[in-house]
Amino acid sequence: MDLQLIIDELADQERKDLLVILKKELGETPQLHKVRSKINENQKVHCPHCHTDDIYGHGIYKGRKRYKCKQCSKTFNDFTGTAISGIKKVDKFQEYIELTLESISIRKAAKKLKVSTNTIFDWRHKILSALSMVNGNSFVGIVECDDKQFKINEKGSRKLDRKAYTQYT
Repeated sequence: MDLQLIIDELADQERKDLLVILKKELGETPQLHKVRSKINENQKVHCPHCHTDDIYGHGIYKGRKRYKCKQCSKTFNDFTGTAISGIKKVDKFQEYIELTLESISIRKAAKKLKVSTNTIFDWRHKILSALSMVNGNSFVGIVECDDKQFKINEKGSRKLDRKAYTQYT
């Protein structure tokens, strides 16, 4: 049995479905809520507010380490200042990132993930702001579009640039 021949015979949608199943089974996609904690295991943690390293552990909340700064007395966790900071549905956010790479629209993504379009819109802006921090504000510039013609309604206006329509002649 040659797997390559079987895969070559699949349609595009069937290949995408197979890829999704394999990612779930093999765990290829990193879990976002675990990534930051693994990164910080060997690094000294700094306060994101005043950038001092004079901090101490302040417990665990929803499986995330909490810290408190001795200088500014503010608390933070490993995700403070990142794209997933404040997100309650991290697993769905991760699925949205995959949908974004497939160029799925906001409405379709919201329907597929069963969240509101406002949530998806907020997540999109979090991703874009995180990317702009990495790339150095690469999302600025001029946006151009073709001409758009609008029908202008001058109903009730007493100052018309044209002769008024008369209903009866």
